Amino acid sequence: MQLQPVIASYSGDAFSSISQYLDENVLEVIASTARSPKGSKEIAGDVLAELVEMHVLKERDGLVVLDTSVFLRDDIERILSTVTPLARELSQRILESGSAFNDGPPEIAIFLGGIVGLVQGLGMTLRQKNIGVDWKSYSGKYAQSKVDFDELCDVYDAIDPDYLNKTVLQGERYTAVFIGPGGNSFSSLTHAMNASETSKRYAKHLNRYLVDAYAMLVNGEIQNESLCSSAEVANLFRQGKPRTSVITRETVQEYGDAIETIVDIASSYYEGELCTLDELLRSTTSGKQGTPPANMMLNLWRYVRKVTAKELYANGFFTDTLPEEGILTVFYENDIELVRRLLM
Repeated sequence: MQLQPVIASYSGDAFSSISQYLDENVLEVIASTARSPKGSKEIAGDVLAELVEMHVLKERDGLVVLDTSVFLRDDIERILSTVTPLARELSQRILESGSAFNDGPPEIAIFLGGIVGLVQGLGMTLRQKNIGVDWKSYSGKYAQSKVDFDELCDVYDAIDPDYLNKTVLQGERYTAVFIGPGGNSFSSLTHAMNASETSKRYAKHLNRYLVDAYAMLVNGEIQNESLCSSAEVANLFRQGKPRTSVITRETVQEYGDAIETIVDIASSYYEGELCTLDELLRSTTSGKQGTPPANMMLNLWRYVRKVTAKELYANGFFTDTLPEEGILTVFYENDIELVRRLLM
């Protein structure tokens, strides 16, 4: 059994620590626990302490059991059979009510409709109703971080990439949002060139400056031949013209009602399906060991959004080039209240 960690983190240091710690040997400890709960003496004390701190394992009634989602092949098959029809129904509702995005640039639909409305809007509702563990309040060494696991297998490999995944990088005036499973963002390009800690610190500050510089370039506020050439490499420009947008207050005013509509559609739909989803999660490998559905909801939602995104691409709601290129970068002004409230 080979497990793939999936890390959500609001702390760069915690993300790095988790990534480094989860080596092949530690992953085997987690896989072995997924097969069968262990006595605490069966796991090295230092490893157990770290995985408990990471909210991956916990001790209960003299046994070490899972404390997060570890979805194995059978679990993934069961999840897909349940969430696929739900995602198709949700997609149809979005198509019927999200027509305001039809005539806009492709990056507007996936950012404001997909990331802000569907993903973050639903996430906000789940948090407000205490559906899902509040991992952002975790403290300690792995503060504001959560890790889940999926078994790498043919069923998992057949799922489309996570097109609605996002990372953000904030500048002084603008924030860059990198959407998609991966590609040559300007952040990753500069980081890849550096090895020393000094270089990494330099790249970190350079990238924050580039957020504002590229946003102003895309917005037509500045002109610079070298900056434009580098923007071509980072898929922000093509043949001297912007390939993306800067979301302004005026943009959000134009699409604000459509965003709220998608938030309401997704939230009300999945609230109505919570009993089904709870039952599904209790039937998984982790659920059978007593892991609460709330601790697994984040990873389940990743499956939901993957299938939903696939449906929205198939039906023409999303029309961008993200499936071919793996990444799409969008910028927004930092002082837009609606976006800041939903996205952060």
